[in-house]
Amino acid sequence: MYECFLLIASIVIGNTAQADGITISAKDCWFVPNAGIAKFFTPNSGQRQLLEKIDFELAELPEATEQQAITPTPAETKLLTAALATELTGEPQTLFPPETPKLYLRWQGETLTPGDKIRCVWIAEDVGDAAPANYQVNEASTKASETREFGTFTLSRPRKGWPTGKYRAEIYVGDRLVETIKFTIQKP
Repeated sequence: MYECFLLIASIVIGNTAQADGITISAKDCWFVPNAGIAKFFTPNSGQRQLLEKIDFELAELPEATEQQAITPTPAETKLLTAALATELTGEPQTLFPPETPKLYLRWQGETLTPGDKIRCVWIAEDVGDAAPANYQVNEASTKASETREFGTFTLSRPRKGWPTGKYRAEIYVGDRLVETIKFTIQKP
């Protein structure tokens, strides 16, 4: 069965908004091997809006092939993602005032193994004289019960308030560091 199909796209050079109202005549027509028939059109005399239009008719419809599944590369696959906020469902942020009562670190794993230990280590990187550099403030952990799991780690404000400076939260799955969130406690 031999059918010709019009190529979806026509190449139009000129003002296409005005091209629809122009009567065009076939100037030339030729066969393109393994493709079909190509027609070259020019505008009737006196019409200048359409400079040239080329239509292609395919000899036959191209074969549809099955698309291979796209598998993410290891760099694209994150074991776990996390965000830090001042409320359990608050917007993620990385800058907090010293009077913030509690920090919420929300995490979500997509490709965990049930039983994986998820651990959060809170570290004061540089808080001046309040603590030595890279001081471990706190640590908490939980276990994943499913492949897709989520949870929250929290850190409450110290009695004397947050020392201003730079901090980070490191999230581990087992012994592997999978996410680091850097944040700052700073006066507004």
